[in-house]
Amino acid sequence: MKAGTESGNAAARLSSETARRLEREGLKTAEGGREGVRAFTVTVIDLHATDVRRLYGNRRLSGGAEPDDRLRKIAARAAARALYVLGRDFGQVVVVTDENGRPAVAGVSGAPRPSPGEGRRRTAAAAAMRETRLTMEKEGVRAVLGADPEFVLRAGDGKLVPASRYLPPGGAAGCDSVVRRGIRHWVLAELRPAPAEEPAELAASIRRLLAAAARRIGTGADPAWLAGAWPVPGLPLGGHIHFSGVALTGERLRALDNAVALPLRLLEPLGAAARRPRYGALGDFRRQPHGFEYRTPPSWLVSRRLAAGVLALAKIAAEHSGELAAGRPLDDDRLRDAFYGEGEEEMLRSAFGRYFETIQRTAGYRKYAREADYVFRAVADRRQWDEHADIRAKWGLLTE
Repeated sequence: MKAGTESGNAAARLSSETARRLEREGLKTAEGGREGVRAFTVTVIDLHATDVRRLYGNRRLSGGAEPDDRLRKIAARAAARALYVLGRDFGQVVVVTDENGRPAVAGVSGAPRPSPGEGRRRTAAAAAMRETRLTMEKEGVRAVLGADPEFVLRAGDGKLVPASRYLPPGGAAGCDSVVRRGIRHWVLAELRPAPAEEPAELAASIRRLLAAAARRIGTGADPAWLAGAWPVPGLPLGGHIHFSGVALTGERLRALDNAVALPLRLLEPLGAAARRPRYGALGDFRRQPHGFEYRTPPSWLVSRRLAAGVLALAKIAAEHSGELAAGRPLDDDRLRDAFYGEGEEEMLRSAFGRYFETIQRTAGYRKYAREADYVFRAVADRRQWDEHADIRAKWGLLTE
């Protein structure tokens, strides 16, 4: 049996290979729900949970058996992610939660058992998704991009300088916090540019926000501005990209993983893999009122040209995900293993080179070839960014 294809009863135990694949991507697993204090069955169609039900033993309750909203969201997210990781767009997942609401996957089925009324909801959800896709195919897909990339400030003595010393929490060029041992630290600098349909326009807005931050912080050598994946051990940085105007689908998310996350994985320095899978796991997303946020990439602020290239590839992937479905490298489980580890760079590089040929056949590539080619050449030339270099030099902001 192919890994991850348990069928029949949704509560069937996971195979050891399926459990390994889920755990590789940061999902906790459990045997038959015995490790959880609550168990739920979740039916998922293309990242959307159409039914979440409480399980008692092997029996799902109807009527008032639906969980509270918090646990519903936790279970739904874990189930959608489990199916995505296993390469599925449809199925039913058993999710258990402990006393703190932490989820674990206990079973996966390709033959969901419907609850009363679920069949209608499932049919309606599938019809709505089909209608959305048909509308987009008819009218064309036009993705609007946003972003909130992060960087940190490091003093000459190697210590972090809180970004809140210079930048306001809610500003377009502002600060953000992390919680360590229950204490909130406002150490991150975060840019929040206005959304734009064109990648170059968004990159230019990011440049203006960096310049605004420089006026507040100063343009001298100290403190240094650092970006990338893991410039400070224990403090991973994100380069989240936001999308509106396009539907959140498994196909689109996989296109982003292969066209954006994979080349960034090949450009990051050794040691950056330590942040995964807790941070930077494939297919990491968050629904937003405007659409969705793709959370896998590290902070691509390391250079102006890399930022422009990443945003161009994100635009291409979002608008041409159907054309990019064939030959996706990360559909191969060996390459997915390599993505999370270190030491298989040549296999990944070769796979991305082949995939880039698929990207080049899209109309989006013809429009953004210069920016996309920069990323491809950097990968082909085996470059890696320097996470300890001041990013202001690459953005033309550093003066002595």
